[in-house]
Amino acid sequence: MDREIFEAADPIVDDIAEVTNELLESPAAEKLRSLLTKLNTTLGRPYAVSLRLEVDVFDTEKERLLPLLQTGLDGFEDDKPYLACGDSTAQRYIVDGEMQIVPHDRCPKCWNDWDFKFKYPSCAHCGATLGVDVKLLLDTDICPWCEEGTVSMSNPVCDKCGFEVDPETVVWG
Repeated sequence: MDREIFEAADPIVDDIAEVTNELLESPAAEKLRSLLTKLNTTLGRPYAVSLRLEVDVFDTEKERLLPLLQTGLDGFEDDKPYLACGDSTAQRYIVDGEMQIVPHDRCPKCWNDWDFKFKYPSCAHCGATLGVDVKLLLDTDICPWCEEGTVSMSNPVCDKCGFEVDPETVVWG
């Protein structure tokens, strides 16, 4: 997704997540949580119940879907359901000379699933290859693998997880 569009949408999606989570945790949703617990108890092991809310963007011209928010309630055994989030952090890429931003588990070219790009460098859906068609834009010092440590052009090895950035697959910004 183009940087300008993503950056305009991102705070709205954050607000939607906040309102949704407040609603799901509110007294008004107690009946819903109770019914989910009852369903979960009725089904028993090995089953687990989830209620999901997703906010997806559909590109009508390219006929592709990009999930921007995944939240809801999960419950296991007799426990009361709890808030669960399945979002992936956003990542910046350079694709065909343009900056694109998508959740890190998505292909920036076709928007389909493509997690662990460093381990599996080609998108199974469109064939885009990391380092050739797609380059990761590292414009912060956050490790693209663990998202907890730091990396830099002068020290491409993460100080937290030991991941080494291949300079052929990234653009330093």
